[in-house]
Formats: sequence, C-alpha cells, structure tokens
Amino acid sequence: MFFFAGVLITQRAEAQIRPGGINLPQGIPTQGGGGGGGQGGAVLDDTTKNLYGPNTALHFFEDDILNNRDSTRYRLDTSLTGIHRWTFVDQSWNHLVDLGNYGTATRNTFYRPHQSVGAQLGFRAYDPYAVQEGEVKYYDTQSPLTEMTFVSGGRGRNILRFGFNQNITPRLNIGFRVQRFTSNKQYGTFSTRNSEAILSQNWNFLTQASYFSKDKKYTILAHYRHLNHNTREQGGLLNVRDTTSADSSKKLFVYDGPARLSDDARSWERRHVFHVYQQYRLANGFQLFQQGEYTGVKDRYDDPGTQTGFQNGVYRQILYDSTSTHQAVDYRLIDTKLGIKGTFSGFNYRAYYRPRVYRVRGTYNTSDSTESSYRNVRFENIVGLWLSYYLKDSTQHLIAEGQHLLGRDFLLRGELSTRWFEAGYQTAFWTPDMLMQRYESNHLRWDNGFNLTGANTIYGSLPIKTRNLNFEPQMQYHLVSNYVYYDTAAVARQFSGSFSLLRIGAKVSWQKNKLNFRGEGYYTINSNTDIIRIPALFLSGELTYDFIYAKVLYVQVGVSAHYRSSYLADAYMPVTQQFYLQNNFLVDRYAVADAFATLRINRVRLLLKMSHINQGLGVEGYYTTPRYLGLQRTFSFGVFWPLFD
Repeated sequence: MFFFAGVLITQRAEAQIRPGGINLPQGIPTQGGGGGGGQGGAVLDDTTKNLYGPNTALHFFEDDILNNRDSTRYRLDTSLTGIHRWTFVDQSWNHLVDLGNYGTATRNTFYRPHQSVGAQLGFRAYDPYAVQEGEVKYYDTQSPLTEMTFVSGGRGRNILRFGFNQNITPRLNIGFRVQRFTSNKQYGTFSTRNSEAILSQNWNFLTQASYFSKDKKYTILAHYRHLNHNTREQGGLLNVRDTTSADSSKKLFVYDGPARLSDDARSWERRHVFHVYQQYRLANGFQLFQQGEYTGVKDRYDDPGTQTGFQNGVYRQILYDSTSTHQAVDYRLIDTKLGIKGTFSGFNYRAYYRPRVYRVRGTYNTSDSTESSYRNVRFENIVGLWLSYYLKDSTQHLIAEGQHLLGRDFLLRGELSTRWFEAGYQTAFWTPDMLMQRYESNHLRWDNGFNLTGANTIYGSLPIKTRNLNFEPQMQYHLVSNYVYYDTAAVARQFSGSFSLLRIGAKVSWQKNKLNFRGEGYYTINSNTDIIRIPALFLSGELTYDFIYAKVLYVQVGVSAHYRSSYLADAYMPVTQQFYLQNNFLVDRYAVADAFATLRINRVRLLLKMSHINQGLGVEGYYTTPRYLGLQRTFSFGVFWPLFD
C-alpha cells in the first residue's frame, strides 16, 4: 500500500511494505518482496536430502507479531529489481538529500509531520545509516543463512555487509549483521594515498533473537543496534562563483578546490539501542504485550582550527574559544509500552500505556582547558489506542489511531483503504525537538520555550490498473502551524502563523514483455517559501529490460534518472548537524542519469553501474546542497551472495 500522508518517507532497500498499520505516504519500493529469483525449497531427490534456498530462509518483522499476523513470513529476495540502488539516497528514490557524497549528512526532500507524540532529540542527519526498529528482520530458517554484500562504488566509496542467522531449535533463532562503509573526499586539500582522503566511516552492528513457546502463547523478540559514524566536515567548497564571468551568478564546478573548514573538523555519532518485545496470548481476543527500549546517543563535533571556519563564513560568531571548538550532546532514553491487544470478528485492537524518561546533557568548551554544560531531565506519560477493521479482506480495511501525551501532545488519524481508493486524515500537535528547545556551543546558543507544532494532513490515492499499466494519482495537503525551523543564522525559530503545502502527483509502473518502467512525479505548491523550501517539481524513474542468456544467466539492463527544479535549498551547519534557510545560493535544476546492468547466476547477483553518465552534457555539474557538489561520474561493481548451508 503506497500513498502519501505527510512526507514521502524514506524507504531502505531491504524494507518491506506490510499491512496492518497505517502506512503513511512512501516512495516506490526499492526491491520486490521476494521477486522471481531463487528456486529454493525444491526436493533434490526422494531421500531426506533437501535443497535449501530462499523458500527455507524466511523472515518476519515485529510489526507482524504486534498486529496479530503471527504466521506471516517473507521469503528471501533474490530478484534483480532494485539492487543497482545501493546508496542510501538511491534507495530512497532521491526522497533524501545529502551533501553530495556517501555517508554525509541527509535531510528529507519533502515535509514530514511527526508520526508519534513525545519529545524527540532532533539529530537525524545520520538516520539513514543506522538500522531502525521497523527494519529489523527476525528469521525462521531451516538451515544456516549467510548473506554477504560488497560494493565498490568508485572514488573511495565501498560498503561491506555480512550477516548470519540460524535456528538453534525450531522455535529459537539467533543472528547478526555487521556493516562497514567508507567514502573519500571529492575536494579539499589531502593526500589520496593515506587516511587524509577519507570523508566518512561507518560501523553498524545488529544482533537479534526470537523465541516462541511450544504452545505459541508466549513470544519474545529482542535485538541490539549499534551505530558508529564518523565524518570529516568540510563546510562545502570555498570558491563557488566564477568571478571571470560577466554573469555574477555563474557557478564553478571545481572538484579539486579548497574546502571552507580545516581538515581536522569532524562530526561523530554513536548510538546504542537495546530493544525487547514480549507478548502472552490468553486468548485471540485478549493478549498482553510489552515493548521496552533503552537508547543511548552521543553526538560530538570537534574543530581544532576554528579560525579557518570563522574566516570562511561557516561560523557566524565565536562565543568563547577562538582557537578550537569541542562539544558533545549525550542523550539517554528509557521507553516502555505496556498494553493489551487482540483480534476478533474482523477487528484488531491495541491499547497501551507508555511511560518515557529521558536525559539530555550538553557540554561545550569555553577555553582550551575548561568546559561548561547544561542538562534536562523529563518524565512523560503517554496513552494510546489503535483499531483496525477488515471490510472484506486484509487488502480493504479501516484504521483509526490516537496518541496522547498527558497534558501536552496528541495525535489522531484515520485511514480507509479499498480496491478503488485510499484516503486518510491526520491531526497532530507535538513538542518541538529537544535540540530546538535548548542548545549551547562555541558558536550558537538558544534557550526557547516554543509552543506545540501542529499539522493537519489529508492524503489520498486512486489506483488505476490495466493489463500492462498501473497508474496511481496521489494528493497530500498539509496545514502547518507554529512551525519550528532554523533561520538564515542557523538559529532555531518558531513561526507563529500557519502555512499550507499541497503536493499532487502520481506513481506509474508499466510492463510490456521484457520491458519495464517505474516512475513517480510530484508538483508542490508552497504558501510560505520564506520558512520552508521544497523543489516545485520532482521526477524520478527507471527503465529496465530483462532477458536470459545461455539459459542460466539472468540479466537486467537499464537506465534511471531523477530531476528536481531549481530552488533555494537549505544550507548545512556542521556544528549542529542541521539544515537551515539561506537566500544567496540557488541550487539549479538538474537531471542525473545512471546506466546499470545486474546479473544473476544461480543465487549470486552481480552489479555493474555507471553513475552520472550525463556529466558534461550541457551543464558541467550540479550541487545537491549549497556549496556541496554532487558526485562525479563513477563506476560501481557489486556482489550479493546468499549461502544456505
């Protein structure tokens, strides 16, 4: 189920759209939910010897258990669809914007209202590089499952993933996944032969376990997620204007130019998340459940060469130490949900009490040998109710949900999904991010008492299906009040009035024999471009051709492209890892095209891709964010290899 409610929420390549919750508007999925790839599960001969494969390596998600779909399982995806989208921005179909290189800070292209109540920390720039709760897969395998992925993306971009899962008993499974990726700088002063060239480094670790009691009344799921992400902050290119041209707005596209920050400026984020889910089934209509999570986040920013950033305009002011900047924000959260749920006569329900306690502590240097700090501790009580009714089957349903932070935030939403149309409404008022409420550093500081931000959202879609064509017109409308943003000085501000956003568009998929096309396009009408900036026109799509060579080699060749119109895109402030308004740098309209070929022999899949094949045709290059160049033409090679014994 794909349609819009708030924003086009970024979707990872391994994410799956699952029924049972309210699926807010999302982009085109990056991989099929099982595809036409592997030929697992077949009997090798008449003995007890089995051929293990994708059909014997199944997985499920916590949402499936929470929404009373305990028997739902998904097979391992071995299709060729979408594996060319190996970067996180590509996987989102460019619903994410980064700083032009792998592993850099990101933001959403489109506006996104909050989907839950309660205060949030506000550091989201590196969210795509961390495993999120809803993406954790729990496995049910008949044999050990090993998954290996390696992609060499050119210009120092590399990613390696290794995962292993095994059923210890038919009811107990344990597994883990580790990820490592790096990228190199495109510009600045550095040696290409040593670690000075490294721009971003990422370590990501996940371990998970699931257990079902023999009578299937008790279930427990648990996992641990870890992120360690390090980025050298460059502040963008120093020289972006062609001073020799009569046109003062003409931009330079110099990939060997100097950066605006010293080479020692760094951002570092570490996350630890311990999560557990339990349920006990007294009857189908009455079940007890508990979700618990401990989260620890630490964000650091260090720049021992503060004067370079100040002289080049990255820092607007120096409040304490003129030689160096060192700061950290430490966040601790205990989040628990206790409730009842069940299903009967076509109804699903869930009611819960959710206590949250968190602590935020910020430290910053006031000289080369002294520092100061501030802290905030808060306890929150949240209650919630979720109801779902299946009209005729699981594809047609009515959903209603309410959340309330006692004495403060609330959220109400409903959704109707039928074969002919899908429509929904959400109204929400939420506490602005902790980072926006209180922050102090060597360059920025504020202590705000903001009002609740509110948004009313109406969304809908009208699926039209023929033999070869799926066409889905979509609409979403937001009326936003008390919006909180970062102004042109990168300081948190609140707009006391209201504004509206209307986005209309469509998703389309077309298939004729071996030829396939998928795409989406949106046009946005913004009533207040002074405080929020979104490209008016956004297009993204791909055309592929599938064939089989020599009866054993499955091949998919294709081209993909995305386009967005010119707009005053938000600039990036590395001190706070936040994007802020600017009025001096127009990010020009530009289309980026890629060519790729993906191959599968047995269960091994290979990727060959040339990114930005249209570089130099017309315009010399493009910027993704003010002063941050998009990636040059580059070649990628990848291997995706699952093993089942």
